[in-house]
Amino acid sequence: MLDELGDNMIKQWLCRVLGCCADSISPPQDLENIDFNEVNTLLTAEFPNATLLLSDYMYKTTTLAEFDRFIKNDVTNNNIYVSEYYDCDDFSYSIMGHLSNQDWGCLTFGILWTSTPGGGHAVNCFIDKDRNVWILEPQDDSIFKCPSDWDPYLVMM
Repeated sequence: MLDELGDNMIKQWLCRVLGCCADSISPPQDLENIDFNEVNTLLTAEFPNATLLLSDYMYKTTTLAEFDRFIKNDVTNNNIYVSEYYDCDDFSYSIMGHLSNQDWGCLTFGILWTSTPGGGHAVNCFIDKDRNVWILEPQDDSIFKCPSDWDPYLVMM
């Protein structure tokens, strides 16, 4: 386990030094303004039972390809899952933190807590320029629509 943690820390350090991680990715392109009311409407339609905590009045959104570019350059998915200590919520916080920089922090990107058939789970969600709401699993970088057997109950954006 310590060898894996050490290897992962070295990979992350090298990634930052070589400029292949989210901290060094160029700013998002093809931005478009989206206000609180539209974000609220879209998230409520997608997650009708969820409490929404929206922190800003104005946001920006971009294409799915730009979100994907950020995610592919982020190293959160390289972290090691440790039950109760570095688990799903920590992965979600980590990628949210990486995205919360001056270039990318304006985007419609947040953390979503949901009930699943397997129990509670935390992931990320975002709205693309086409006004589609997507789920991001930060443990493996998969992007998908919310499964019908999930019951999201909290979104923070």
